[in-house]
Amino acid sequence: MAEPLKILVILGSVREGRMAEPVGKWVVEGAADREALDLELVDLKDWNLPFYHFAKPPAAGDYQDPLQISWAEKIAGADGYVLICPEYNHGIPAVLKNALDFVYAEWHRKPAAFVGYGGNGGARSIEQLTMVARELRMAPLEASVHIMSVWSKAGGGSLIPDDKDTRWIGHLYDELEWWGNALRTARQTQAV
Repeated sequence: MAEPLKILVILGSVREGRMAEPVGKWVVEGAADREALDLELVDLKDWNLPFYHFAKPPAAGDYQDPLQISWAEKIAGADGYVLICPEYNHGIPAVLKNALDFVYAEWHRKPAAFVGYGGNGGARSIEQLTMVARELRMAPLEASVHIMSVWSKAGGGSLIPDDKDTRWIGHLYDELEWWGNALRTARQTQAV
């Protein structure tokens, strides 16, 4: 069996009382029995990335700032990503957009999946993130999860998903596994 795909589940909110954490934990825990996937929760609260302020995105590995170097190493070490994206005022939270902008080439040619919540299950946030992911040369997957009425599904610091959420997260894992393996193979066999 091939080595499991290393997938970073990035919490796209740092707000107090956020639902990103229970949603992210649900995503990670739901994949525990999938041998082909190794999901790691990445909390942007732990990174405290300053607003992107560099003149231009340097080539991969050509960073000077120690925090940018650490973030680049974290992103480069993954085979794909699940972005937990709430919808703030019909858009992407600034902290998540900043984290995406903070490095560049490390995102390339890897699958990106989205789990949204907030207005219309985070649909507008996911739509915007899809455009950003394409610009970062990721492969955004169609298998998004839109969690409707997320606050009514909160209980004891956990997310209590409904049947639709459970079906869609299963589909997301299936697509992440397929695309993750295909793109990893392509990255290993072709010059970028």
